[in-house]
Amino acid sequence: MLRFPSLALALALTLGACASEEPAVTVNGDTITTEALEAELSAIQGNQRYREGVEQGLAQQGVDMSISGEGEGTFDSAFVARLLSLNVYYQLLEQQVAERGLQITSEDLEAIRPQAINAVGGDDVFAAFPTAFQDQLVRRQALTQKLRSAVAADYAPDKARQFYDENPGEFTGVCVSHIFASKEQRGPDGARARIEELAGQLATGADFRALATEQSDDTTAAAQGGSLGCGGRGRFIPEFERAAFTIPVGEVSNPVESAVGFHLILVTERRMLPFEEVQGQVEQALQRRQIEEFGTFVDGLTCDAQVEVNPRYGNWRNGCDDPQQVGQVEPPEGPAPSPADQVPGGAGQPSR
Repeated sequence: MLRFPSLALALALTLGACASEEPAVTVNGDTITTEALEAELSAIQGNQRYREGVEQGLAQQGVDMSISGEGEGTFDSAFVARLLSLNVYYQLLEQQVAERGLQITSEDLEAIRPQAINAVGGDDVFAAFPTAFQDQLVRRQALTQKLRSAVAADYAPDKARQFYDENPGEFTGVCVSHIFASKEQRGPDGARARIEELAGQLATGADFRALATEQSDDTTAAAQGGSLGCGGRGRFIPEFERAAFTIPVGEVSNPVESAVGFHLILVTERRMLPFEEVQGQVEQALQRRQIEEFGTFVDGLTCDAQVEVNPRYGNWRNGCDDPQQVGQVEPPEGPAPSPADQVPGGAGQPSR
């Protein structure tokens, strides 16, 4: 499934349509020109804080990529290929908006503007871009939101109650108690030995509540007989949660290891939580589903698209043959282009 890079909405491109200009990429017959690419590169080149933010974001994603090329004022070819990939995605979305007869209104643009500003790093970073590029960033945010809402309408926020009713298993809660042996207090080996000792006492007839009160390292829960109360998914640490939603009600688990220690878990009740209690969780689930469905939709668009990339920037790989891959521009192989091959205008042809 396609996952837009986290900077995708921030890296929107100004699209050109003049047939006399050299194409950087053509998408289903629509041309994105080298002039449009140059405009984006110039906007990025002139915004140092934004460039730094992009590089930090790439590093956090584990992407080994620099923005700058080897020559002054040039860009790395892999970075430019990444931008052209976004060009293709957004051009496909533009085509879909037109095909579906959707409109991006002035109200849409005004409402989405704060998100566009936040996406690039805040007011100061956004203000450092040319006005035309600011408008384009805002439009791209609005475009994506509008089409996502249309494609994944079944997961709109106003469907929260319906989604809750149709997916009871996702909003089940547990009432749970535990006996705890802390790794911090006892060390990993000591905590393991302690919990096995307490499990042995339970096996020979000891009372769970009494042991939880008198022997557990969780003093807060111990004051309640080991009770942690009731809660839904996401409340407990992962290893504990998996066990709490798996073991039969009324039975004590085997020792369960978590990052903080070892637990003996007793589930006293498992039930569907009231909608009002989990409304935020329901809305988050809807948002995840909407994003997933939209990603699958865009995967299909990129797979079916007729894309031609100017060879100086690389070539198009549609990703249709491998579900783990996505449609993208792959940078050209070989050495950096010579100065004579630079794109006119100052930002430069991407280099290795």
